[in-house]
Amino acid sequence: MHSHPLREQIIAEVHARPFQELQGPLGMRHIAVTYDDVPLSEIKASVARLSDLLELRETTGKSRFWQGENDQLTLRFEAHHEFYTLTLTALNRLELPQLPPAWLDSAPGSFLCGAEILFRDHQSEANEQAWLEQHFGEHQVNSSLVMSKVGQIWTDFYPREDSGLVRVLVEDRGLQLRQAGRLLQRIYEIETYRHIALLALPLANKVVPVINQLENELVELSTRVATEEPSKLLHQLMDLAERLEALSAQTSNRFSAAEAYFTLVNKRIAELRETRIEGRQTVEQFMDRRLDPATRTCRAAGQRIEQLSRRLARTTQLVRSQVDLSVEQQNRDMLSSLSKRAGEQLRLQAKLESFSIIVVTYYAFDLLDRTLRNLVENEEYRHLMEAGLSISVPFIALLLWIYIRRLLRGVGED
Repeated sequence: MHSHPLREQIIAEVHARPFQELQGPLGMRHIAVTYDDVPLSEIKASVARLSDLLELRETTGKSRFWQGENDQLTLRFEAHHEFYTLTLTALNRLELPQLPPAWLDSAPGSFLCGAEILFRDHQSEANEQAWLEQHFGEHQVNSSLVMSKVGQIWTDFYPREDSGLVRVLVEDRGLQLRQAGRLLQRIYEIETYRHIALLALPLANKVVPVINQLENELVELSTRVATEEPSKLLHQLMDLAERLEALSAQTSNRFSAAEAYFTLVNKRIAELRETRIEGRQTVEQFMDRRLDPATRTCRAAGQRIEQLSRRLARTTQLVRSQVDLSVEQQNRDMLSSLSKRAGEQLRLQAKLESFSIIVVTYYAFDLLDRTLRNLVENEEYRHLMEAGLSISVPFIALLLWIYIRRLLRGVGED
């Protein structure tokens, strides 16, 4: 017995992105960047340059995950299917770390979204209000107790003008080290996954008018099924099916990915285990109100394409059935014509049977008569036998008729 070739890869996947052990105070900057067809090797080389600029030492190095750190900073790199993320954490100080501008200018890919997280120990309520005004100003703040009330978060979900990142404040009210790491990771994953999921929304808004047009065309074609030539309708349906298939190929991957990312967002929100604070909107309530319409729009667009495909298949099958019925009718008419011709040939053959019997009887009588003349020398006996032969002509004809009827009996039945 030998190990499966994928065994190590499967085991490593379970432990590919371990949670960090974190404690306040700290500041965290997380960004998500789409690949833009840049190879992973080039991205990893760019991360290596960033590590050198920040003077980090590697602590974990895998094909799609890398982590480096020093006494003041930690950097985590994660490669996903459509994007990669970088998480830079400033340890033991309540300030946000900065990515080097020179590296940002040359970094591969397109910046999509990110989060700024400030994590501190529990403070007084008076200090809380000043903290919120400092970071959110007049914006409406969403807040809740999380992780069974051992943490609290605040955010306004607005991207900052200077960085383009959403700022989140987190307060420790009894979090363990790994629990704090899980909480912060879930916070920035919610922000990342919701943006990746929303990439499908512009596409959904773009294809909805196309779907409406295709549906109207299918309805118009369906009403003509009973009245128009099936072959013409079938050609038009094939043209409609080709356009629908192209639309499905254009959108199916994006809508399927969006559905998966929306599910991840909901799962990460559920893992926060929020407890509502009076007068504040929770993260779950905010997402239900703001994200749910986009989710339903993307899901509805994908479902409408699938339903339209099924309706088109049923209509096409109906038209094909009409074409098949038409072909069967033509075949039946052709077979009926062939059967009619065969019947006429049999009737003609029956009429010719009598002439055949007469001819065969004549040749049989002549053959027997010549045989008697050559074999019987006595003229008297010969005349008697010729007389008997003449009398037997009807019987010879009858035997021939019976023989011919027996030969043609099977043909007549067919």
